[in-house]
Amino acid sequence: MSNDEFVYRSDLEKTPLPEILATVNRYAVPGVLELVQSNVVKRVYLFDGDIIFATSTDRGESLGDYLVRSGEITRAQLQESSNALANSPGARHGEILVKMGFLDREKLGAAVRTQVQAILWSLFNWSTGQVSFKVGRAKDDEVFKIKIPTARAIVAGCRRIEVPKIITARMGGRGALLKRLPRPPHLESFRLEPDERDLLELVDGKKTLYELSESGPASAGANARVLYAFTELQLVTIDPSASGKILIQVRG
Repeated sequence: MSNDEFVYRSDLEKTPLPEILATVNRYAVPGVLELVQSNVVKRVYLFDGDIIFATSTDRGESLGDYLVRSGEITRAQLQESSNALANSPGARHGEILVKMGFLDREKLGAAVRTQVQAILWSLFNWSTGQVSFKVGRAKDDEVFKIKIPTARAIVAGCRRIEVPKIITARMGGRGALLKRLPRPPHLESFRLEPDERDLLELVDGKKTLYELSESGPASAGANARVLYAFTELQLVTIDPSASGKILIQVRG
C-alpha cells in the first residue's frame, strides 16, 4: 500500500467494531483494519467489503499454537517448522507445514479459517483500544486469502459479546423502541438464519428492546445481541424519543 492512501482513525469507545465493519461492508471498501490494545495488535483485511484474513500479535492466537491445541501437529513439529520459518524470509508458516509433510493442504485451509474467525470473535469483546482503517488493496502475497461475508461476521461476532450491559448501553437502554428498515441494497443477498428471521419479524415499531428480547425465539441475552447486530447492519433502527423509557412490569 502507498503512504498517501486514506487512513481513518478512532477508538473503540467512540466507534465500536460492528459499526466500523458495517460501514466498510456498506461501501465495499478494500483495506486493512488495525486494532491496538496494550501491546496486542490485530489486523483485519477486507476486499470488496468482505473479510479475507485476520492476524494477531498475540502468540496464543498464532496458527502454530492453534494447530498444537487442536491436535493437528505436535509441539516438536511446531518447533521444527518455526525454525524453518525463521530461515525462510517471506514464507508463511502454513505453507512450510505443508511442505514438511506435517499438515495437508485441506486441513491447512480449515485451520486458517478457524484461526481467523477466533481472532475476529475476540475483537467483538474489545470495548477499548485504538483503531485505524487504511484504505487500499493488500498485496497478493501479504495474506492467505479466505472469504467471510462481513454481514454474517457482524451477527456472529455480536452473538459472542460477553457483557450484556454493553449491548444495552449501545442501543440506548432497555426501553429503546425498535423499527424495521427497508433492507439495504448491499444486503439483498444476505440470508438470515431461521431464528434471526423470526426475531426480525417481531420488530414492528411498537416493541422495545426489552420486550423483543424477552419474546424472541432464543434467550433474552441472545436476542438482544442479534438485535444489536441488526441495528449496525441498518436492518433495524432505534427511535431516540423512546430510549430510556421506564418499564413497569405488572404481574397478574
